[in-house]
Amino acid sequence: MTVHDTVHGFIVEREVPLPELDAVMYQMKHEKTGLELVWISREEENKVFGIGFETLPWNDTGVFHILEHSVLCGSKNYPVKEPFVELLKNSMNTFLNAMTFPDKTFYPVASRNDKDFVNLMRVYLDAVFYPAVYTKPEIFYQEGWHYEFDSEGKPGYKGVVFNEMKGAFADADELMDMTINRALFPDTPYRYVSGGDPTKIPDLTYEEFIESHKRFYSPSNAYVYLDGAMDIDAILGIINDEYLSSFEQTKRMDPPALQSAVDAGEQQIEYEIGADENEDGKIRLSWGRVIGTYAEREKLTAMQILSDVLTGNNQAPLTKAVLEDGLAETMRLYTIDGVANPWVKIEARNVKKENCKQVEKRIFDTLNALANGGLDHEKLEASMANLEFQMRERDYGSYPQGLILGMQVFDSWLYGGAPEANLQIGDLFVNLREKMKQGYFEHLIREELLENPHRCKVALIPSKTAGEARRAKEAKRIEDESAMWSDNAREEIIAKQERLEAWQNSEDTPEQLAALPHLELSDLSRTPQEQPIEELVIDGQKVLVHRVNSSGIAYITLYFDENHYTEAELPALGLLCRLFGNLETTQSSVEELNNRVRLLCGSMTFFISTFNIKDDSSCCTVKLCASFSTLESNVDQAVSLAAEILTQTRFDTANSEKAVLDLLRQIKMGCFEQIVMGGHAAALGRVSAQMSVSSVVSECTGGVTFYQWLKAQEENWNWNSLREKLTVLYEKAVSKEQLTISLTGNTDAYAANVVQMLQELLPSKPDLLKAHTIAIKPWGIKKEGIIIPADIAFAVRGTITGNYNGAWQTAAKIVSLSYLWNVIRVQGGAYGTGMLTRANGGFFCYSYRDPSARESLRKYLDCSSFLKEFAAQNPDLTGFIIGTVSDQSPLQTPRMKGQAADNFYWRQISWAERCTRWQQILETTPEKLAQAAEQISTAMKDGGICVVGGAEQMEGCGLDEIITL
Repeated sequence: MTVHDTVHGFIVEREVPLPELDAVMYQMKHEKTGLELVWISREEENKVFGIGFETLPWNDTGVFHILEHSVLCGSKNYPVKEPFVELLKNSMNTFLNAMTFPDKTFYPVASRNDKDFVNLMRVYLDAVFYPAVYTKPEIFYQEGWHYEFDSEGKPGYKGVVFNEMKGAFADADELMDMTINRALFPDTPYRYVSGGDPTKIPDLTYEEFIESHKRFYSPSNAYVYLDGAMDIDAILGIINDEYLSSFEQTKRMDPPALQSAVDAGEQQIEYEIGADENEDGKIRLSWGRVIGTYAEREKLTAMQILSDVLTGNNQAPLTKAVLEDGLAETMRLYTIDGVANPWVKIEARNVKKENCKQVEKRIFDTLNALANGGLDHEKLEASMANLEFQMRERDYGSYPQGLILGMQVFDSWLYGGAPEANLQIGDLFVNLREKMKQGYFEHLIREELLENPHRCKVALIPSKTAGEARRAKEAKRIEDESAMWSDNAREEIIAKQERLEAWQNSEDTPEQLAALPHLELSDLSRTPQEQPIEELVIDGQKVLVHRVNSSGIAYITLYFDENHYTEAELPALGLLCRLFGNLETTQSSVEELNNRVRLLCGSMTFFISTFNIKDDSSCCTVKLCASFSTLESNVDQAVSLAAEILTQTRFDTANSEKAVLDLLRQIKMGCFEQIVMGGHAAALGRVSAQMSVSSVVSECTGGVTFYQWLKAQEENWNWNSLREKLTVLYEKAVSKEQLTISLTGNTDAYAANVVQMLQELLPSKPDLLKAHTIAIKPWGIKKEGIIIPADIAFAVRGTITGNYNGAWQTAAKIVSLSYLWNVIRVQGGAYGTGMLTRANGGFFCYSYRDPSARESLRKYLDCSSFLKEFAAQNPDLTGFIIGTVSDQSPLQTPRMKGQAADNFYWRQISWAERCTRWQQILETTPEKLAQAAEQISTAMKDGGICVVGGAEQMEGCGLDEIITL
């Protein structure tokens, strides 16, 4: 393929080498429709397809968010109700989702299997171009919003996106960013909430919804992205012959207009806090600044570096300035890009009303001093090195690398820039280092943060009544609307609800399901992914070695046995881990430690991990982990740094008390936000701890219990007592006798040296032997509620029941996607739901951003009877088995391969046992599903309950205990 070639109607316009990716990018345009296409051709097994549309909102109804959901609910060639769900059931995808952004909507899929990749691409192309929304208005009512009458005949609003955004608006950060966008971009689409404001979503009509699809979802407004090794001729043939050939060219939407500079002054908005919370000291202040355009990559990268230098830790100058006198609890500086007009947010959190003016003065006086030559260039260099490491590493966790590359392509391509603009690093950091010497970063502080005319200030004010007022306003609106309904109008609304329920309860026909492309069991591997691991003993030291190609990066984890701690000590142990690296050592100040971490490592973290031994919930091993990544050439220095932090941290300096108190408040704040926004995970942790020792440890070192302990420490602050606890724990946390080393990468180059260094640097404490048996016990079954300031809930029910069988994974998949999806998400309006089964023998049901926890808990009880009835029909399980195998075969980076291998090692799960469980999945039968149904029945009837949600959500849930977060 060369420039000017025409392939299936696509003209090759550009061919761009991408040496850093060992790739070539081809940019093409479809001659008939004008559709734009980019393909990154490289030897990458995991292939990515994505189609995106420029979608610029003109109001807050969330129309494009609702469209994102809705087009995946059936299409012309795949006329099933939920093609998206069917693909989750029976695809080998490594990514399958859709995303709404402020100015675009993106539909990406990925798979390592060639046949599966083509199947996924076809379904998504059909979904966006030929959705069933034109003939099935019920899709709009389900995914967007509709009126629904309760058992007493009282109307209310319901809808998946409606409830999702009610949950999102419980997040103070969401409210802050929404307000800043409104202020900074009064004349562009960025002033609107692309996801939808819950107070405005009910303004959207079905007719406007349909018209929006007609206008924006044309091939002429589309961008197709491809990545990986594929038969490009066949792929282009499918796109052209099966889809684009049927369309004519229309007008492509213009890129979003750039906002002219505005000084929006100060805005105020209330956010909800709990009824038992103290309003004092909970104000959040933010200053927004628009910093240029998408094309200024060097500036955007420099602002990321500045964000880290100014607020990356408590010793950073901007954070330190407001912490010194207790003016705020933390400072943050963010860069928000991926839009035509990137912007930054300076934020001070938890400020007292009487300190607001002083905080602002302190922040901008500090910035002024830094702009006048006060920046520490060593810190700049360290932050630059860290960011460059991460950008070159391209480790995006479970997200396919090709997907993130696609997002980077869109961040320029959508606005008329070169698609490859953000894909390579080139001389970016060379130039920034040279500009640093010339005062570039000081200039940026003055130009972008101090003297920038495009600005705003937002104050987020805590309110105990904001939630009540919001709910009253919604109730009043419904009351006013319903009062105007004629009898005929009311009957028609009831009829709409009945039609929606009938459609939701209908089943796809075998013929409709057969239209979807499928894989066969013969397409699957007969064994699980191998996790490379060798257990070596080097100079008497146990070392777990994972030999994988990691492109010159070493991934090192130090595991220390901690089975000797009591449950009462665990929260303090969780805090201790978070203090590592944030307190000075006998050799280094905190600033010096932070600089060295950034210079030497991609990351360095300290945390508690716990593993069920043989997946027995009554027996586990607890590890304190020090995990870091570094270039092979820097291994010795990184190991020395980790050892220094682990063995020389001090709690007795003049600054220790204030440093720990500041960190404790910040950790507490982070835990609170995590629980409010991810309440399903918090609830799962609570219920699991009722019968699993491992989960008790996790809950006490990072869950709700940990948050409660932090809160109590702050409210009853006694530094002498806490310091004594931390010191005692510290003395028995780290020694050579407790250590196991894990190395991932080209380990032969440095393994022996790592062992020698640690043997020299770590203390010897023979009394802390590995033979300790953990004395912690599960909590026992209970039914509890945790009140958070939100309208929605997260509801969990389940327990550990018996001997695990791999077929249980298939059973959980079936229940999740064939039962819970329908009754909790589709009919109930929750944003998410599912059943989890764990190798320790547990079954758990959960809901996410749920409008009715009570109803969900009740419906969980029917999971068993559903599965029994399903199994009795002797169904074809091929698709479900394929989907389950896909779940068990995640995409893994080199780092993740080492982590996964360590996980099986500590759980003492052998390769033979993994193969047995894999085979059990492949050999799932209706009879085994029926057996799993009995276990599910026990888990749901006799298990524990935890509901995290608003106070009203606790009603009718049968809870024994209710606490306020």
